[in-house]
Amino acid sequence: MNKIINLFLAMFFPERCPYCSKVIEFNKIACDNCIKKFPETYSINRVIGGYPCVSPFFYQGIFADAVKRFKFQEYTKSSDKLARVVCDSIRKRYNTDEIDIITYVPMHPKKQKKRGFNQSELLAKDISKELNIPCKNLLIKVKNNNEQHKCASPAKRRDNVRDAYKAVKDETIKGKTILIIDDILTTGYTLGECAKTIEKYTDSTILCATVCAKNNIYT
Repeated sequence: MNKIINLFLAMFFPERCPYCSKVIEFNKIACDNCIKKFPETYSINRVIGGYPCVSPFFYQGIFADAVKRFKFQEYTKSSDKLARVVCDSIRKRYNTDEIDIITYVPMHPKKQKKRGFNQSELLAKDISKELNIPCKNLLIKVKNNNEQHKCASPAKRRDNVRDAYKAVKDETIKGKTILIIDDILTTGYTLGECAKTIEKYTDSTILCATVCAKNNIYT
């Protein structure tokens, strides 16, 4: 029955490659041509504060295109495909048996209402399903600041996210290992601020993962 349903959905709502938008077979993560361009190794960084971050791609070429479509063109169906690739790098970099909770970088409510979704939340929930690790909202965006990509310098990015987040009070997460998900690692200030905010409240071990990293931020 599931096979019939999937065939029906593929006929009227075809799956597309996140990286080039070509129609692909159901449940494939990308077209064969784009898969050939996947790097053999993943990017390893440390965000501001020294928290580790793993990313399967650098933010360039078809990989940057995929994130832009997902983030700005509302191509939300690509979330599960991108998440599966992120999961592969997470498994290689971290011991997933030791990760207790997955969370994500939140958006300010006004901006999320305008966009209609939070791409980091979608990724986190799909990664949660793939890794069978619970996903929880552990942060609130309390500062309706400018988007990071609009800040011209690292210093402005740092100041832009300072005190932008507040931890959700949840006694059950204290002392746990928490994985924070975002779409792009640029300077590392956003993830660093989120990690610091959670760690301060929970005394937890913080790990990070993104789809893309702009470069080797801090090692």
